[in-house]
Amino acid sequence: MRAVFLIGCDDPVSQGIVRDLSHRPGLSVKEFGSVDAAMSEFKVTPPTVALVGPGEDPERAIALATYLQGQDAPTALVMVVTELDTALLRSAMKAGVHDVLSASDGPEAAVASVVEADRLAAKRIPAVPKQVPAVAPAGPAAPLGKVVTVFSTKGGVGKSVVATNVATVLATEHKKRTIIVDLDLEFGDVSVMLQLKPSHTIYDAALSSERLDADMLKGFLVQHETGLRALLAPVRPEEAESVTTVRISQILELLKTMADFVIVDTPASLSEVVLTALEHSDIVLAVATLDVPSVKNTKVSLQKLQQLGMKSGAIRLVLNRADSKVWLEPSEIERALAGKIVARIPSDRLVPRSVNKGVPVVLDSPRSAVARSLSDLATQVTQA
Repeated sequence: MRAVFLIGCDDPVSQGIVRDLSHRPGLSVKEFGSVDAAMSEFKVTPPTVALVGPGEDPERAIALATYLQGQDAPTALVMVVTELDTALLRSAMKAGVHDVLSASDGPEAAVASVVEADRLAAKRIPAVPKQVPAVAPAGPAAPLGKVVTVFSTKGGVGKSVVATNVATVLATEHKKRTIIVDLDLEFGDVSVMLQLKPSHTIYDAALSSERLDADMLKGFLVQHETGLRALLAPVRPEEAESVTTVRISQILELLKTMADFVIVDTPASLSEVVLTALEHSDIVLAVATLDVPSVKNTKVSLQKLQQLGMKSGAIRLVLNRADSKVWLEPSEIERALAGKIVARIPSDRLVPRSVNKGVPVVLDSPRSAVARSLSDLATQVTQA
């Protein structure tokens, strides 16, 4: 029987977690008042999951995660904290913490995270060897696809236009297995820009997280006429609450096994959802425009990403509406952001027309300058 350790779980939210997990078949639940009280048990029989509640100091939980990493223990650690901020989240991720939740998320979110962590951790426990006939060694595993996140903390800069067009070019011109994910969970526009009916969305995938695998996830994707596949945003904004960061991580990891490129469109924020996407990204397309607020937001965001440990080599600056006559030059943007612009996408009335038609401009007007610039950007992605 697999064990779950509950540490510092004496608050009402955590007690709800205790009651739920205690009735789950196959799980043995043990409670401890502190990390120190649980350490001797960790050394004897490591659990599949340790949940550290708000009754314990978060720094002690992170120290425990670091210890477990060093011991190569098959234990996934989940934290529930009173106040969740970016610095704490980053420290937890670096220490190998499986998931960090706020106490305000309620016991349901924590239970879902523990159950998922238990499922994944159980897979890492070596099975009892069986006597089987000798077989030929398996071939090399298929390479994982790359995650490309389109990012900006300022709205209206054209993230969704860049994401949908780059994804379309990868699927059509480069014949790559491409999936676009709309992580603007409350107000995503990918379905509109690709004229797709959201028969299934990421909300459905999140609700199925306990049994989700690649075959099931495939059924939640919506097919575009070009061959591009899409995992669309929830239909109703309130459904976004069910799409937690641990479920997003699970979904992105599965999608990497199903595609050559996973293009992620994000909301205009530096939320936990966006940070999760960035953590899984091989390439980040940071989109800016020729206006001071956009440049300021981009600069602050990039500095924050560097503080969080994002490698600068993964970040590519994309300048949208690059030919606007607004008393700013692209060279000034490069100096301000201390980086080279890899793509300059010109302004063109063809873009809003294509958005209104629900047809990417690279298909609607493929010979236009704006379509060629987006096609060139997609080519750069394939060469990264």
